[in-house]
Amino acid sequence: MKRIWSSVTTLAMLVLVSASAQAQMHEVTGRVTATNGQPLPGVLVAVVGQQTGARTNERGEFRLQVPTGDVTVVARAIGYKRGTQRITSGSSTADFSLEKDVLELEGVVVTGQATSTERQNAATAVAVVSSAALSRVPATSLESALQGKVIGASINMNNGAPGGGGQIQIRGQSSLIGRIEPLIIIDGVAISNATRSNRMAVVTGSLNSGEENGTNRLADINPNDIESVEILKSAAASAIYGSQATNGVVVITTKRGKEGSPRLNFTQRVGTSALIRKQGSRHFANLADALDAVAGNNEGIAAATAACTATSCPYYDYQQELYGHKDPSFESVMSLSGGVGGTRYYASGSDKQESGIALNTGARRQSLRANIDQAVGQRITLSLGSNLIRSFSQRGVSNNDNAFSSPIYGFGYTPAIVDLQQKDALGEYVLNPFAGGGTLKGSNPFQTFDEMTSNEDVYRLIFSGRANWAAYSGDKNSLTFSLQGGADRYSNENYIRAPQNLQFQRAGTTQGGTFPGTIIQGNGTERLTNVSGSAVWAFTPGWVAATTSAGVQLQDRAFNDYNMVGRGLGPQQFVAAGAQNITVTDRQEKSRTQAAYAQEELLLFGERLNLSGAIRGERASLNGDPTHIYYYPRAAASYRFASPVRFVDQLKFRTSLGVSGNQPGYGDRFLALTSYGLIGGLPAYGLPATIGNPLIKPERLNEFEVGMDGAFFGDRMSLEATYYNRSLTDLLVRPQLAPSTGITGTTVNGGEMTTKGYEFGLTLVPVQSNDLTWTSRTTWFQSRADITSFPAGVQPFTTSSIGGFGNAYGRLRFTPGHTVTTIWGNKVINGATVGNQPLADANPKYVMSFGNDLSYKSLNFNFLVDYRRGGTISNMTLSLFDEGLNTWDYDKPSPDPAIGATLGAYRYNLWNGGGNTEPYLVDGSFTKVREVNLSYQLPARMVSRIRGAQSGKISLSGRNLFIISGYNGFDPEVNNGGNFVVRFIDLAPFPPSRSFWLSLDLGF
Repeated sequence: MKRIWSSVTTLAMLVLVSASAQAQMHEVTGRVTATNGQPLPGVLVAVVGQQTGARTNERGEFRLQVPTGDVTVVARAIGYKRGTQRITSGSSTADFSLEKDVLELEGVVVTGQATSTERQNAATAVAVVSSAALSRVPATSLESALQGKVIGASINMNNGAPGGGGQIQIRGQSSLIGRIEPLIIIDGVAISNATRSNRMAVVTGSLNSGEENGTNRLADINPNDIESVEILKSAAASAIYGSQATNGVVVITTKRGKEGSPRLNFTQRVGTSALIRKQGSRHFANLADALDAVAGNNEGIAAATAACTATSCPYYDYQQELYGHKDPSFESVMSLSGGVGGTRYYASGSDKQESGIALNTGARRQSLRANIDQAVGQRITLSLGSNLIRSFSQRGVSNNDNAFSSPIYGFGYTPAIVDLQQKDALGEYVLNPFAGGGTLKGSNPFQTFDEMTSNEDVYRLIFSGRANWAAYSGDKNSLTFSLQGGADRYSNENYIRAPQNLQFQRAGTTQGGTFPGTIIQGNGTERLTNVSGSAVWAFTPGWVAATTSAGVQLQDRAFNDYNMVGRGLGPQQFVAAGAQNITVTDRQEKSRTQAAYAQEELLLFGERLNLSGAIRGERASLNGDPTHIYYYPRAAASYRFASPVRFVDQLKFRTSLGVSGNQPGYGDRFLALTSYGLIGGLPAYGLPATIGNPLIKPERLNEFEVGMDGAFFGDRMSLEATYYNRSLTDLLVRPQLAPSTGITGTTVNGGEMTTKGYEFGLTLVPVQSNDLTWTSRTTWFQSRADITSFPAGVQPFTTSSIGGFGNAYGRLRFTPGHTVTTIWGNKVINGATVGNQPLADANPKYVMSFGNDLSYKSLNFNFLVDYRRGGTISNMTLSLFDEGLNTWDYDKPSPDPAIGATLGAYRYNLWNGGGNTEPYLVDGSFTKVREVNLSYQLPARMVSRIRGAQSGKISLSGRNLFIISGYNGFDPEVNNGGNFVVRFIDLAPFPPSRSFWLSLDLGF
């Protein structure tokens, strides 16, 4: 690393010394307009091959310093095809007229930490989502806004709780027990996407942090501030990020100011959400049926007898009563942007208040952003950005638990024949006599959501800065130095109060025990900082455009988390410190990654042939040997044919090879001692049950990709197709250890797996005229991940309950010769139950999306539909209701009365206490109407009535309006354990909702 820094410093000194030898410059002025003559502000005009240039003002005018001699100047703007002109040495003016890029064939994509290239020349598969596509329909989080818009990325929300909480999985599974989330970059700064445990499991008795219904931190980011999102899917595209890139990289670019007078934009939205797929519960016909459901529960028998008659029972729609709230939601967004001289600025503020569909649930996100770009003379540009965020959420209780406190879990065992919302003379809720077998074993969900407090409060600051110095600019050469850095820090405070009067927290209950009532207070802070320096040399003699770059990077991470759990509360106690039983947990983590890279990109034959290669060397403190340097090379090539035959506008073939990595987890390498207490009156220490591995190293991904991109029929159709083959080696796996060692677990490298897949995208413009434009987009992709081998000493292994609840319900069991997504369980063979049998696969056969955008004069209509074919779900929610004789379809006719008299009894008896897993492994196919939006651009005469307003738009939109599926449950997209390598468990989720929004946008 020291040698690299020394080389960069020496090069900078040489440039300073040679400054007097720079080429003479002269000024070129001009104007950039659209084809209809309207000026285009903010267009980047630059000499081909150079990293910096000039931007047009609000009148579309620019002034650009170019080297003396003949040069080629290019004008680029988002949403438009680029324009180029050859400027001779005697010319001082150049005007451009840019056409709309309806098919989005052009644009700039990332190729390195300091370089980019035209999209039409990219040698890897490219996925870019624009600002307009992200923000046209409000979403709970950025993941939700991206659903259905990225080929090859499975983007799923974990449940319907307010505030977000989702998972992005790019090109299938890339690890078994390692990190599964993509790297997130915002304006060059790596940010956290962690999901922090709030210790809700202590209150509800759930089995792991994934069941606590937490929110990952990407939900903090305001989609209204985003200019574009680029997904780096292949290893060749992401290798420049080394051992943090196996799961892909999400590169987010925020909005910047454009030269011109100040522009103020204001958006006000009002909306509401509603339960989308209610299942209800069994309608009991009479007392006899109700008594059958509560047999053996004396309190339940008494309650049923009081509620029902011999001929009828009342019915209370618990799900509608708890999740049927439609309180209004609001979002206010304001931004100010502009620029004068060498200064451009963008500032925004937003406040979104999202009301949940359940009692006392909701979320609020407040954001302030300021971005500024400053030119210092002709050669130096400075860019600064900051984002202050506050995210507050109340997400209630959901998913699995062991106290029947999760509403859907409890409803499964609660005949809906008693009004659980009623209160006695003292204002106390009635106790639920059914769930769990009596009042000491169950809960009243209405009381829980009304009186329990569960708050998550996050304050976050993201800061970024970049300095570019155009050290040398000649007619054939340019040299630019960049220094970039930033930080992401958040503080996540959790506060949970479950008072002792809650049914499941009372003395003698499973969770209350001898210490009724629980308070949890905690805070987690995480800080990511990174700084990088780079040098870019562009060489453009005419026959080739060569870009050589090199740089270094340093990234640090620090995490500190503590929780104080107090059990045994007084009636008016609101802090943990005064509880009868107090425990404290604390965790600290620190890590550092250092890297250097070099990259070469060549454009030849009139920018038709693109060749690139790069290598990154990296060392990290998470590795067993923190001084060892791991190398991540990549190479890519593409060739573009311009109008090779009739009706073919351009056709590009591309291929790439790349290597990326996945760092071990924190602590995987540590050989730490643990306290054994006092032995013989002296402190004693020894090995813990789980030990570290000093030889641990990153997982390694080698990926081959090949594909084509084409435009046809006068840019009225575009097609992209990609095949990839990923080979993953040095997988992190868990060996079996002899019990006699006293050590139960460790992590080693050695497993291998492959992931193969196909991606296709088709865009059509069936109609394009002055008044009407219709654009249609269809995507299709599939992938399959196979485990090929484990090292000696590693047998097939399972995961925690996040990966399934044993053979009875279906679980993951990582086994060579099978897919990562294989579901294992019990199967009846020759009349006997045999365990650990491969039964189904959670991986969808394929995923499609279908979107359309129609514009007619001032009207615009968009819709987006998602379709998933296949993918097995373990429907444990259905199993709960069947076990409680309380399923919504329990009384439907049985397929085989010999097994069960009704449909519900048939399923449950066929399951046979878990001896036959298959009855609750069901098809998870679905069609979802993700987005619908209708907007109208207000006429000038109407807008003019608002003082100072220059433009206006009114929109009506909806998200997740319909789920079309044969799935017998709430939503096949949910997952009990939150973000995990394989998603297939439906267990008492927070039900999904649809949302409707009315928006007014004004520009001043």
